Amino acid sequence: MSRTTAALALTALLGLGLVGCSAPASDTGPAPVPASPTASAATASPDATDEPDATEAVDEAGAAQAAVELCAQASAAGQGDVCVLEGAAASDDLSFSSFRIVKIIGGTFDGTIEVTGAEQVTITEATVGGSVRVDARGGAVVKLATIGGSLDIAGVRSATLVKNRVGGDLQCADGVQANGDGNAVTGEVTGTCSRVL
Repeated sequence: MSRTTAALALTALLGLGLVGCSAPASDTGPAPVPASPTASAATASPDATDEPDATEAVDEAGAAQAAVELCAQASAAGQGDVCVLEGAAASDDLSFSSFRIVKIIGGTFDGTIEVTGAEQVTITEATVGGSVRVDARGGAVVKLATIGGSLDIAGVRSATLVKNRVGGDLQCADGVQANGDGNAVTGEVTGTCSRVL
C-alpha cells in the first residue's frame, strides 16, 4: 500500500473517530438562554396583579370618604357615629362603614349604597340607581325604596323589607330573619327573602 493511500486511510479513520466522539447534532447548537428575570417579572409583575386590588381599594376608600362627607354636610343628626340623611342626593357610590346608625330617608342616589357594621340601618323612600348591600350587626329596615340593582342583606338578625322595587336580585344570607311583603323583584330571590314577596 502506498504512503498516499495509507495517509488517506488514516485521515478517513481519524475523521470517523472525531465524528463519533462529537456531541449529537441537537446538542451542538447554541446553549439555551435562561429566561431573563426581567421577562418573568413582567409576566408576574406586582403592578399587573395588584392593579385590580388597588383600584378596588381606591373605589372603596372613595365611597367611604364620599359617605363621610355627605353625612357631615347633609345629615340631620351629624353626630360622629350617627348618619341621618333626609332628601339627600349623591352621584357617587357610598360606603357607610364607620357609622353605628345609618338612616336614609328619601333622596336620590345614582351609585351603589353599602352599609357595613352598623347596629341599625333604615332606608326608606329612597331611589338608588345601583345596588344596596347591607352587612350590619343589628337590624335593617328597607321600605318603599326603588333600587335599580340588587338588594343584598347579610349579618343582621332581622330585616324588614316592605314594598320595595328591586331591579336585580333580592338576597338574604343565612341567619337573616326576613319579614315584610309587597316587594317587586325582577331578578332571583334567595334565602329567607322569599317570604317577603
